Amino acid sequence: MNEVNDSSKTISDRGLIQWLFNPFRFVAGYKALLLGLAIILISALFGFLGNTHFDGVLDVHIGLKAPIWCFFAEGIINWLSLAIPLFFFGLIVSHSTVRMIDVFGTQALSRWPHLITSVVMLPEANRRFGTYLMARFTLTTVSGAFDYADMCIFIFAMIVVVFMIIWMVALMYQAYAVSCNIKGARAIITFIVSIIGAEALSKFLILLLLR
Repeated sequence: MNEVNDSSKTISDRGLIQWLFNPFRFVAGYKALLLGLAIILISALFGFLGNTHFDGVLDVHIGLKAPIWCFFAEGIINWLSLAIPLFFFGLIVSHSTVRMIDVFGTQALSRWPHLITSVVMLPEANRRFGTYLMARFTLTTVSGAFDYADMCIFIFAMIVVVFMIIWMVALMYQAYAVSCNIKGARAIITFIVSIIGAEALSKFLILLLLR
């Protein structure tokens, strides 16, 4: 009886790991696209509320106030900047049929860790301590006393942000590998090239947008 329970627990744990790190075996196509776009838009809304800009495929910064459409545009630009090159690389290197809806849908869904990032960046303490650090860095006059509570909240948020970026990159790679049915060196090299190019392209387009 214990062996059966242990086996069930192992299967359950494997299922949880799959959902956390490779949900694309269960969700793809239009369902992944709709869910992913909803997550991108909700993340943008929280970003607007907390002045948190996703100003690059992998970038997160506390920035200046901007119209809400700017935050939505950042999310869409980041998504498309990576999904488009991955789709074309998939067409070139994959020996299977590559569907655009699968690539674009899974790449949208892979950005869901940004939702957690946008939530942990909401507290005003992040902006206060960020302003304090910037003032110290630029050797300008610091307004207000040093606040240890703000520092702790800021450090916690930064740790979460780093882990979410790592998690998101892992999801992006898994989404690419599953939707294009490729693996090994071909998958790794084309993914790295795509994400470097997408980061540069998204930064350029967002800077152009903000101007």
